[in-house]
Amino acid sequence: MWVDGRHTDPKRSLILAGGGMRVAYQAGVLLALEEAGIEFSHVDGTSGGIFNAAMLASGLQPKAIAERWRSLKIKDFISGREFRDYLKPFTMTGYADADNIRNKVFPHLGIDLPNIRNNHTLNASFNVCNFSDKTVEAVSNKEVLEDHLIAGVSLPLMMPALQIGQDWYTDAVWIKDANLMEAVRQGSEELWLVWAIGNAPTYYPGAFNQYVHMIEMSANGTLLEEFQQIDLINQMIHKDVDNVPQKQPIRLFVIKPPEPLPLDPDLFFNKVNTRELINMGYEHAKSRLSAQPVLPTAMDSQATKNTNPGTVLSFRATFDGRLDFDNSGTAVTYYTYFRFNSLDSHSQLSFYSSIFLSPEHQEMITYQPSIHSVKSKNRWQLSVTSKLLIQGEEHNLTADFSLYSDVDFLLGLEMKRCRLSISNKKGLRLEGLLHQSLSRRLKACIFAQTSSGGKNGGLKKRFKMVKKLMEYEV
Repeated sequence: MWVDGRHTDPKRSLILAGGGMRVAYQAGVLLALEEAGIEFSHVDGTSGGIFNAAMLASGLQPKAIAERWRSLKIKDFISGREFRDYLKPFTMTGYADADNIRNKVFPHLGIDLPNIRNNHTLNASFNVCNFSDKTVEAVSNKEVLEDHLIAGVSLPLMMPALQIGQDWYTDAVWIKDANLMEAVRQGSEELWLVWAIGNAPTYYPGAFNQYVHMIEMSANGTLLEEFQQIDLINQMIHKDVDNVPQKQPIRLFVIKPPEPLPLDPDLFFNKVNTRELINMGYEHAKSRLSAQPVLPTAMDSQATKNTNPGTVLSFRATFDGRLDFDNSGTAVTYYTYFRFNSLDSHSQLSFYSSIFLSPEHQEMITYQPSIHSVKSKNRWQLSVTSKLLIQGEEHNLTADFSLYSDVDFLLGLEMKRCRLSISNKKGLRLEGLLHQSLSRRLKACIFAQTSSGGKNGGLKKRFKMVKKLMEYEV
């Protein structure tokens, strides 16, 4: 995935924007980019994007990055201050400190400062806000300190700034959430931006939603300014001399979710987990890369735009069992995540999944799901056929589910079983009936979520959404 910049044509930068802990999403994108054979000589990280940029600069490959995110304990992101600090809440410099990130999160994610500083293959830059000067500094991996990485993810109000030398440093998100101009300075002609910050048109009520909106306004507003700068540069470098263009214009490729990603509190309360975010990132990236040729993104206000999600019912189901083939078989665990959106004019079901096959001892993510659902008598039947890469070969994975009662669904008694089959063009076919344990079903019921207009819905709204889901046909 990483090559010496002198040997790439064109020279590419991977720009990992922030987004809190939601940047686990970027691990799925990295997997898809690697499978597509897209190579980079420079990676740039801002805010939460620093986690993934630092993992890459530490020498980790996308599969290892995804696995480390899956096994990370989200609670390790939070470490409290001393009790006496909370007695004076209006004089605190942050409601948490960075001890757990430094001592638990960084080691678990494999962020290794000596490896970062000694990496001669990948050129990396990490953006921090120099609060003393009110500027953004792009610190090279050759010069970065651990305190730079910590400061770069220390969101004001949440975590205190760090003093490095004579200056104070903090998260750059209030100035910019992605540093495209640093990639331009590096001489890159293609900018691949992985965007995790929301950009939906609706302004939601509530203090937390509005805090998030402030970040969204700052991040997207500065990005548009950088687009304008790049447009001026393109106009200058594209002037012909004797009818010969002097240089190719700088092009932008954005990979983003179609609707805003769940926020960090949803991760803390297990409404969504890092595995599900990774699977979403992989699917969205595979979809973006599926068209050939992959066309650049217009540098305008639509580049990072999301659609309004409407009312959303989201839930997971995890199945265990065995897939058999010619008197032999393999144990599997099948992870699924459903997002059912109900909008004014229509409804839409999105499906994300991954499967752990015991012989390969690795988790593989499905992509390009084709969904077929039908209401039959008192049963809602769902069949999803997805693509799956096993040792580089494309397979079809088909999963069949049934729901019988909206009341049973609300009680956590549905999604008992799933019939699964995996096949390839050579005629290989593994199939079997997988089951979800009662404890998993009950937990899934507890952590299922209904949200609308930036607020979580109650039992009545969830019941209404379940009824709509069981009437949904494609």
